[in-house]
Amino acid sequence: MGIKQILVEASRFQMAYALLRITMGVNMFFHGFMRIISDTGAWVDGQVALFTDIANPSFLPTLWVTIFLWILPFFELVFGALLALGLYTYWLSVTGALMMFVLIFGNTTRQAWGTVGNNMHYTLYFCILVAAQSHDWLSIDSRRSTKVSADS
Repeated sequence: MGIKQILVEASRFQMAYALLRITMGVNMFFHGFMRIISDTGAWVDGQVALFTDIANPSFLPTLWVTIFLWILPFFELVFGALLALGLYTYWLSVTGALMMFVLIFGNTTRQAWGTVGNNMHYTLYFCILVAAQSHDWLSIDSRRSTKVSADS
């Protein structure tokens, strides 16, 4: 089956789901990728400074914030690549929503309400991916489940 036939057979909802999943994956991938190639240490230092700002200090221990921020770009890179490819889509979408919960928690401790609002958008997108996962048709997951069904 060619790509043209695959695209023609997709419902509008399936196409929308694929576009949202791929776009979210690329977005997350480049969040991590750009932070890694453009000096992760400087990015981490800048973010940690936001959590120790005198005007809105966070009660989170600086060591915890620092460790989390060093891990985050590498997580985003792998997470984004897998999501864009559609491998383990359901569990990655759940993980994405949980990751946003952690980011929202951290940002509320420093009263960064604009950032929290932005993070809520990402949470909504991940929840849509979770809720509509049965319409995931253009992914490695869907190809694997089709192969398993055909082999049964």
